[in-house]
Amino acid sequence: MKRRTKWILGLSFGIPIILIAGFLLVLKLSSPESDLAPIEVKEIPSAWMQESSDLDEEASAEASVEVTTTDEAKLPEAVVLKPALENMGLPLSGALVMMTGDRPFGEESYQLSLENDDAILRSHGTFRFKALIATITLKFDQVLQLDSWLRPESLSLSFDAPLGLGKEINAEFSDGFAAIRSGNAVDVSAVNLDRAYVLGTFSTYAIIPLLYELRELEGEVSWETLLFGGPPNSGNSEATDRLPETSISRVKDVVIRFDGRELTVSQYAISGDMGTMMLYALGVEMLGLFAGDDEDSMFVYRADYFENGFEIAD
Repeated sequence: MKRRTKWILGLSFGIPIILIAGFLLVLKLSSPESDLAPIEVKEIPSAWMQESSDLDEEASAEASVEVTTTDEAKLPEAVVLKPALENMGLPLSGALVMMTGDRPFGEESYQLSLENDDAILRSHGTFRFKALIATITLKFDQVLQLDSWLRPESLSLSFDAPLGLGKEINAEFSDGFAAIRSGNAVDVSAVNLDRAYVLGTFSTYAIIPLLYELRELEGEVSWETLLFGGPPNSGNSEATDRLPETSISRVKDVVIRFDGRELTVSQYAISGDMGTMMLYALGVEMLGLFAGDDEDSMFVYRADYFENGFEIAD
């Protein structure tokens, strides 16, 4: 299981472990014992707590109401509006902390905003890994642009790494193709943009709840996944023949516990070439991500809401 979890980690954030692959022959990487940058903790919105506590009561009340109509007094027809990006509560912002076991290995701050009918995800952060007696720090910046239907349009992702291992990736998406530039290499892949999912740093997972709400998705949905952040020489013609598939489905809601409180949240199962993960959200806001098991795990959580993280209630 440990070997499998490392594969999950490498592909899930697609950056540090793969980026420094050349050092894996001589360095043993582990999470450093270093403090994270200060994060301002926000109060959990009262509406979230109210919604969670009233969930069962509302369901019971709705089931017990009997509505009758007559020719003299008919109820007006309800106007159903299709979901639109401008009604999704953007901008959304958050601060993520990444953990392996009980040790942090990085943080990422992001904002997802609406600009000229496009959704723009901007994020920056750091990853830190202990290599023998030194700590390797990788800084990154990311900008992902999507259209009003959350189809990818462009991606800019850069890493500032020591010893000349920095990297910059730029991608453009249009007319059913993805053109990806890394250094002097350019790869072109055919992709169905209506079912394409761009996986860069951890903040790109924040698109999933928004995508489900906007497109009113149900059941299991399969996505062509574009992974970014591999080693400089990872692109080749064979690699572009088939894009990895990721299946995402919303499953049964769960209760999370934090600071003596409980909150009912949505749960999404994510599986595919990258392994299996669970994403936790409330409405369109991602709250956390978990992969692995009790012995070897990765946990990403919204530190701006949960200073000490959260746990899943039994």
